[in-house]
Amino acid sequence: MKSNTMRIERKRVTDQIIDQLIAMIAEGRFKPGDKLPSETALMELFGVGRSSLREAVGALSLIGMLTVRPGHGTHVAPSAGDSLSKPLRWGMFMSWREKLHEFIEARISLEQTLVGMAAERATEADIEEIRRGLNLLKVPRLTRRRAIQADLVFHMAIANASHNSVLTRFLEELRQPVKNWMEQKASLFGGYDSVYEQHETVFKAILARDPARAQKAIREHLEAVGERLTAALLERRPG
Repeated sequence: MKSNTMRIERKRVTDQIIDQLIAMIAEGRFKPGDKLPSETALMELFGVGRSSLREAVGALSLIGMLTVRPGHGTHVAPSAGDSLSKPLRWGMFMSWREKLHEFIEARISLEQTLVGMAAERATEADIEEIRRGLNLLKVPRLTRRRAIQADLVFHMAIANASHNSVLTRFLEELRQPVKNWMEQKASLFGGYDSVYEQHETVFKAILARDPARAQKAIREHLEAVGERLTAALLERRPG
């Protein structure tokens, strides 16, 4: 006789911490701009270990709910209120271990389509804007903040050069998690030298009006960064 018992899966500790932190932000206990209590205090508050807490904070940082700056602590991101008002922006990342891969996969697919169109449709003005984003990465004494801004300028210039407003809007909707991807990249991997070289390869393919080459270049660039980012974040998972 078949049992009618339903199996209820227990939530991982990391996901429970994420739920609690998001609830505290939604309820106003932590407001945009507020600094969170120390790591030790949060561990005591939630009754969890350091690795689970860091995994949860890393996930929320990647999707733009929190900002983490060495030496300055962890703060609720200024945009956290907007994120909570639009569940699509954060809800799809709640089971973040599984969804992180899907986010990377989605970004690659979207930007491959955009860069292919840009290679075919970019005007001279579009080319100059993409070139500007590339050259911004070569400014002397480039700070992390300006490197991230340059990175965003480059990718959004390519999107605009596709002349497909719907797809460009999709990338705009992902702007906050993409920005946090870049911030994590800058924090974990240091300099932007290799990023400049990868961007230059993409730009040359667009300049050559070669959609296939441009798509290959953007895919290799995003896959390389995505794999390193995933590995770095998952190093913090509990054993």
